[in-house]
Amino acid sequence: MKFKFLPVTGKLVWQNNKAFILFVLCLLLLHSVLKIIFYNYNYHLLFNGQEASLSFTEKLKMAKWSLFTDLMVVLGINVVFLFALIIARLINKNISKWIIAPVFTIINFFAVLLNLVDVFYFRFHFQRTTADLLYVVGHPLERLLQQNLFIIILFFILLAGILCLLWVLHKKLLTAFNKGAYGYGIALMLLVCLICVFTLPSKYFSKRLLPAYPMLQLNSNELPFVQNSFHTFLYSVFRDGGQVPATAFMRDAVCDSLLPLKKFVVANETQGNKKNIVLFIMESVPYDFFDTTSAFKVAMPFFDSLLQESRFYNNAYCYAHESNKGITAILAGIPTATEIPVYHSSYINMPLTHIGQALHQLNYTSLFCIGDEYDNFGFAKCMKWLGIDKYYSKESIAGYKKLPAHSMGLQDEYVLNFFNSKLKEQQQPFLGIQYNISTHYPYDLPGSFALAMPKNYTAPMKSMRYYDYCLQKFFDAAKKESWFKNTVFIFCSDHWMFPEGVKGTYHAVSSYKIPIIIFDASKRDKQVIETPVSQFDILGTILSIAGYSNKIISYGNNLLETGSLKPYTFMKPNNEIYQVIDSSFVLGYNMVLNKPEYLYHFKNNVTENINLITEKNYENQRVSLTRLVQAFIQQMGKQYNNTSYK
Repeated sequence: MKFKFLPVTGKLVWQNNKAFILFVLCLLLLHSVLKIIFYNYNYHLLFNGQEASLSFTEKLKMAKWSLFTDLMVVLGINVVFLFALIIARLINKNISKWIIAPVFTIINFFAVLLNLVDVFYFRFHFQRTTADLLYVVGHPLERLLQQNLFIIILFFILLAGILCLLWVLHKKLLTAFNKGAYGYGIALMLLVCLICVFTLPSKYFSKRLLPAYPMLQLNSNELPFVQNSFHTFLYSVFRDGGQVPATAFMRDAVCDSLLPLKKFVVANETQGNKKNIVLFIMESVPYDFFDTTSAFKVAMPFFDSLLQESRFYNNAYCYAHESNKGITAILAGIPTATEIPVYHSSYINMPLTHIGQALHQLNYTSLFCIGDEYDNFGFAKCMKWLGIDKYYSKESIAGYKKLPAHSMGLQDEYVLNFFNSKLKEQQQPFLGIQYNISTHYPYDLPGSFALAMPKNYTAPMKSMRYYDYCLQKFFDAAKKESWFKNTVFIFCSDHWMFPEGVKGTYHAVSSYKIPIIIFDASKRDKQVIETPVSQFDILGTILSIAGYSNKIISYGNNLLETGSLKPYTFMKPNNEIYQVIDSSFVLGYNMVLNKPEYLYHFKNNVTENINLITEKNYENQRVSLTRLVQAFIQQMGKQYNNTSYK
């Protein structure tokens, strides 16, 4: 059949493109419905439940950019679909039916699926899906099949319905195309090309129809409701999880004076008395469980007793809300600046202090133990990167297939029992790291233990009560071992998580607050330290206890040297914002716009709904905190790009 074009004018243009326009509108409607569900399910996370304070104009801006973003994603996928159909018609129209239509059905399905998943996944890392998803979702089908049977059936029915709907839409478009609309899509293709010209950065256009981010009309907390997950995911994948720019806000000497990256550790122990060190990385444990003024304080016989003999840091903060960022902050003392885990990135050879190798110099052995599958979250690779000697996962435990399991792996009591047996085998001195998982969502507990919980406890509170019970059993057994009295135990959460459960609320400060506890079995020293500290301080503390006296690379200090602690710390809410917190204020700095976006006096304004960023009375706080976070960003750029070591 001869291929020819119809005129691109008048009524013929509409008839020529009617099927494609209806196809695009149907897809846009589907994405818009998901966006509405996303907004209603998650608005309280970034607006602190105060979405009513948004003006009609602000909501209109969000709706406008949301529709336009979804439209660009739909067109971006399906204009390529049209081009493929036209080319296939020149070759063999059967290619369209058996290859092109199914392939683009799958691509559109994947785009819809990412936006559907983000409705629920957003609350775990507070931003739209990026390439990080490729490294945190291990064995997704196995995880799903461990859920409630009704949820599993409903989920697959929904997926099947969406897939069928998309296939019907693609078939109808293909049928219309094959009926003779030979000039199909030409006008739309020209329109999309024109839009692309206006959207791409260019010195020839000062105003663009769709601005590349930053969308100057929106704040960072509004951005997730505008973005499309397929776009954020694809964009991050193509740029290799995110590049880290070497930004210069100030002279290097000034930056180093504000935030020194290379520093000496003050050794707390003599060379003749090397302490064993046991670090418990606590999964998803917020400070709220330890806060006696909180409605979510958990009755924990073990921890409540331990705090009477320990150092308790009641103003400790995590760096981010993902486990793979938490473990790097804790064990490497550095922030993750990439969208993917740093130990999977191209920056794996950046200068840093490898904790295992540093301890080797002091004749320490080291091990890591978790009840999850081998290398889930990439932890096995992370331990190898850091020089940890041995890695144990649930597969290392004899008869693990018959032991009670959590959705994420084995229940804590069985893993802690195995961990104790491995510590007994270690040559002293040693570093033992145990990463628990029973406090991870969805908080599955052994049936008999779950029944004994107080009725007013939320699911996360119940999981914490169970973890406390497991630790008590571990310590009861460990006290009988010869290594126990010569051991310092450190407890640090990998990140904060909602104490009230799935429908929790989010605040810029409280949502990063975690417990850090240090218990020395030989000293029994009760202290409460109120200076702001962070996960970055754990590396220096461990090496100090071990007697390390060389320089280290760390964004933290030594928790045991209270005089060295700085009264501020840093965190990363999302890929646009970095935060700095001191004893009273929190400042959010937009790295994309290179300017501070918010300043809250959280001591006086607990709900953090009064932005003081433009208030002249708080200019000193704004300037000083801005300089600190800029120094933090500059040090990251230098370290990641290795410019400070050339």
